[in-house]
Amino acid sequence: MKISPLVERPDLVAQVAAWGFAEWGHLNPGETLERRVVRIEGKMNVDRVPVAFVALDDGGDIVGTASLIFDDLEGDPRNPWLASVFVLPTHRKKGIASALVRAVEETARRLGYSRLYLFTSTAPDLYAGLGWRPLERRDYRGEHIQVMDRTL
Repeated sequence: MKISPLVERPDLVAQVAAWGFAEWGHLNPGETLERRVVRIEGKMNVDRVPVAFVALDDGGDIVGTASLIFDDLEGDPRNPWLASVFVLPTHRKKGIASALVRAVEETARRLGYSRLYLFTSTAPDLYAGLGWRPLERRDYRGEHIQVMDRTL
C-alpha cells in the first residue's frame, strides 16, 4: 500500500468525489456530484491547505482517501480539519485508514499547525486509538457527531 497526494494521481479525482458524495453528500445540502468534483480538484495541493490523499494498493488501484481542509463544520471557528476519511469496505481493518490519518497529521504539522480537528458519526473508536481526544458530541445536520482533536 502507498499513500500519495491526489495531485500525483489526477485520474482519481472522479472516484474520490463519487465516494465523498455517496458517503457525506447528505451533510452538504444542495451539493451535486459535479460541485464535489470541483471541490476535490481544489484539494490538489501539497504545500497548502486543502490537500487530498489517496491510498493505493500494490497494483496501484485506489482503496481509500482522506483530506486536510480548513473548515469542516459550518460556523465553527476551529481549524484545520482531518476530513473525508474513507476506505473501501473490502479493504477495511488493514491499517489503511490509520495510514491516511497519519499522512494528514504529518502534512498539517509540516504546514505549521499544532492542532487538528475532526468530526465523525461512525468511527470515534478508530480515532481515539490513534491518539485523538473527544471534545464534544452534538447534532449536525441530522447526524449525531463526535468532535475530536489531536495535538500534533
